[in-house]
Amino acid sequence: MKFMDGIIKNSLRLWEDAANETFLEEMGKGTLDRQKFLDYIVQDSIYLRDYLKAFAMAMYKSDSLKQMQVFYSILGFVNDSENATRLKYLQDNGMTDDDVEKIQRKPACKAYTQFLLDTAKDEEIPEILMAVMPCMLGYYYVFKSVLDRYPSVMQSYFAPLVGDYTSEFYKQCCEYWTEYCNEICKGIEGERKEKLNKLFEEASAHELYFWQMAGGKN
Repeated sequence: MKFMDGIIKNSLRLWEDAANETFLEEMGKGTLDRQKFLDYIVQDSIYLRDYLKAFAMAMYKSDSLKQMQVFYSILGFVNDSENATRLKYLQDNGMTDDDVEKIQRKPACKAYTQFLLDTAKDEEIPEILMAVMPCMLGYYYVFKSVLDRYPSVMQSYFAPLVGDYTSEFYKQCCEYWTEYCNEICKGIEGERKEKLNKLFEEASAHELYFWQMAGGKN
């Protein structure tokens, strides 16, 4: 069993709970309230800014040019794809990135981003990877679940977002980063492996909390 197989298995229940949250079910059915969706897009846009900072810190802590380039690649992906889709949804509602900058973080977003920034600041590359990967891998899992259950979502207002996270390109990105984590964490055992597992699980719990917040739970 590869390193990430066990790490993901230990947090899979949290991803399954997230995939079954009312917010995502309503998105799949096309019945999700537009204002609720906009609130999610705003909070996720805020979150992405600190997510990028975590990758930037990993790049700063890298010990080779190749490693720096690997982390740098995610910065372009977030800006070109993820943020572009969110920006379109914001524009549909008469908002811009500047407007997002003025909006307060909700508790789930605040807790998650603080966790990311603290981990990026205080820890090393393997630990940072375990903090950021549940967002990338978990998004593929939950949106693929939505698409599998509700194929008609691709004819709905939410299709661009679902499409971003279920595309073949995004799947390949997830596979690449999973293998990269296997490479970086290969040979780690004992207390440090347990620490990495707990960080991945904690980040997955933040993911679940974020979806619960999106659905209106406190």
